Amino acid sequence: MQAVILKRISLSALLVVLFAGSADAQRRTGRRTQNPPPEQTQPQQPVTNPATGNPVNVPAAPAGTAPTSLRQDGVGTPVDTPRKSLRIDGVSEKSPIRDRVPIAYDHIREDDKFWEKQIWQIIDVREKMNLPFQYNVEDETGVNQLLINILLAAIKNKEVEAFSPIDDRFSTLMNFDEIQTKLSGEERTVRSIDPVTGEEKNVTIRDEFNPETIKQYKIKEVWVFDQEASALKVRILGIAPMVSRINDDGSVRATIPLFWLYYPDLRPVLAKYDVYNQNNDASTMTWEDLFEMRFFASYVVKEKNAFNREISNYIKDGVMRLLEGQAIKDKIFNKEQDLWEY
Repeated sequence: MQAVILKRISLSALLVVLFAGSADAQRRTGRRTQNPPPEQTQPQQPVTNPATGNPVNVPAAPAGTAPTSLRQDGVGTPVDTPRKSLRIDGVSEKSPIRDRVPIAYDHIREDDKFWEKQIWQIIDVREKMNLPFQYNVEDETGVNQLLINILLAAIKNKEVEAFSPIDDRFSTLMNFDEIQTKLSGEERTVRSIDPVTGEEKNVTIRDEFNPETIKQYKIKEVWVFDQEASALKVRILGIAPMVSRINDDGSVRATIPLFWLYYPDLRPVLAKYDVYNQNNDASTMTWEDLFEMRFFASYVVKEKNAFNREISNYIKDGVMRLLEGQAIKDKIFNKEQDLWEY
């Protein structure tokens, strides 16, 4: 009799436990059904920027909401911006502070200029010694290291003033809009479909400038013999990127300066950017160091003369023009040597 009573008590306890668990599960299920389902997000789709042709990743937008415009002007087309490295690209982090200041030139008194000669030279970036001029890569901060991009950014940010190529005496200022028109043509309005919103709008565009089309730079410099220091010194006065004018058959009609920059004003800008060293990535120099230490190859195209003409105006053969330019260099070198007596 006692065993039967114990068995009935055990069954009653088991039923109580089962009913309690079922009620608790129902309460939890009810709480879950009362909460709204989480919003479904649209998968991130790659979008192509119609202005540049580069792919741009658009942030995912919640379901039921219209995608927002990624352009500052509200049109809706994504804009390419410099992309900073999110991790250290090397064994140590490079300092983002670019506060390097170029060393000031030694003052040369007017009375101490015993002899001087102005010459114009061409730096061709396709020559082997001028490979740093072709380094078209962004650094960790997203800044492009190509020289023409550095010059254009300095003009756009009003760090340096550009001068018109109508002469090389820095007589006429030139604004950035004029330079942009020369590089990419006039602005024009076209109808375009926004790749994000799908809306058709009128947008103002211009052709994209390819910086790799700049193959030459012209520099104007003066060689002066300082009799106080008894040394021949060289000072770069100006730098001009050269653009080629192409005929209908694809041949080059002429190569003319795009604009002139006064080099002494440009030195603080060039001192902020490093130059690519193909032999040692840890040993770098600035663009200002490259020009001051003459780590480039060039050939003379003009010396100051009574007719103000270039070598190409009176010598047509290309090889003979190079030999004439080398003769001008040798004349400058021999001038310093002839001033000494042993």
